[in-house]
Amino acid sequence: MATTTERAKISLKLMVHKEHKRVIFAEADNHFVDTLFSFMTLPMGTIIRLLEKVNNENIKALGNVNNLFHSLVNFPDNYMSNEEIKYMLLYPRSSSHDHCRKLKLNIDDTEPIKYFVCETLGCRNRLKTSYSTCAFARCIYCGNQLIREIKKKGSDLPANTGAAGLSIQLLCAFGITDGSQVEERTLDMVREQILVLLKGALLFKYPLSYLVYYSTHRIQNLVTLRQGTLIYHFNSNEVASIPKKIMLKVTLQKSNSKFLFAEADGDFVDFLFGFLEIPLGTVIGKLLNGNSSLESMDNLFSSISNMHIGYLKSQDLKNALLQPQLSWDHVSQNHTFKLNASNLAKIFFHNECIKGTLIMYLTHFYDPPCVGCDQECYELTFKDPKVLGGVLKAPAKFMVTDDLNLTPVSSVSTIALLNKLKVPLNDVEEHEVSIGVEEGLKILKASLKSSTPLSDVLLKGCI
Repeated sequence: MATTTERAKISLKLMVHKEHKRVIFAEADNHFVDTLFSFMTLPMGTIIRLLEKVNNENIKALGNVNNLFHSLVNFPDNYMSNEEIKYMLLYPRSSSHDHCRKLKLNIDDTEPIKYFVCETLGCRNRLKTSYSTCAFARCIYCGNQLIREIKKKGSDLPANTGAAGLSIQLLCAFGITDGSQVEERTLDMVREQILVLLKGALLFKYPLSYLVYYSTHRIQNLVTLRQGTLIYHFNSNEVASIPKKIMLKVTLQKSNSKFLFAEADGDFVDFLFGFLEIPLGTVIGKLLNGNSSLESMDNLFSSISNMHIGYLKSQDLKNALLQPQLSWDHVSQNHTFKLNASNLAKIFFHNECIKGTLIMYLTHFYDPPCVGCDQECYELTFKDPKVLGGVLKAPAKFMVTDDLNLTPVSSVSTIALLNKLKVPLNDVEEHEVSIGVEEGLKILKASLKSSTPLSDVLLKGCI
């Protein structure tokens, strides 16, 4: 049976230039704008997963962040801190996830957050009972998986949803004075078309034209992939976490100074995998200062920034769009950026109610009594999925290629790569480079667009 979101439709009224086959503007209601604005709340890993099956084109949105995602999918589990952290990186959530689920057309199919505790009664009766949002997590006392789900009974968390409709008027503003050049179309959009629009907004200058004409052979004439030199413009002081440096060993081909691969410790791999859980609005706004090189998304971010608060339900909602936060505080200590997690609601539960059920309460303000027996409920603590503060086990060495494919390093894999690249063993040289906040931001930005983000950023330090 189709879900409500799968059946939902949003109608757009489009004004199209007939000869140029280009959408000039669209008129939409608040439901479309809500969905459009919700793009900002999606973590990059979620976007990649959602766009996996969008049409057959070979062009991938978010550049080589795709390679990071698939590297993590195939990454050997024995190098990860635990199953829990890998799952949470592959299925990240922002703090706005539950709110966006209430939209008329929500494209994020990530499952609602569930809460799990240990099945063993003795573990649940301890004062420091922990919970997880992942059924792969293990109890800190007995080591068994946290598979006993606790049901949410009530919540006083705010449920801010909704934005405001925008209208664009006056064709003459686009230099069109002959009404016969244009025609009006109505487009009923479902979830699949919103995903096409999301992909177009990440790739092209004119995403609405891409949405309408992507299935035709003229698509390359209608939309243009952004090209050109990456311009770095950000305030690294605002996103610095700690004054640390991550060291890399970079291998170049001596004869032409070509980047071949980098050898890294787990801290750099932690840092790269962390890209997957950063919401798009945080990437564009806080980290890249509105200049991400994703032109259409930069425009959308700017539109939200400049929108008068009177068109939005609250300033808190506007902040949630412009600076969406990670859902849970499991950012690796090796992350170079200062990323904020949302303030966790307090979670209470009663284990031995006379009704024999496990009941959970979400609240920011008070310790609620059990509704079944009016006895005191106990606060749960969130189980940190990190081990020793990081995503990976230490120590280990990893190979990182220029397109951000990550694999454990070995002499066999190194020689195999050099053979694949047809590079003689005596034509290589090694350099050490350090990655700080500024270099990290440049790698993040380059990974969204460039096919060679590491050499784009690091070669200047090697040659």
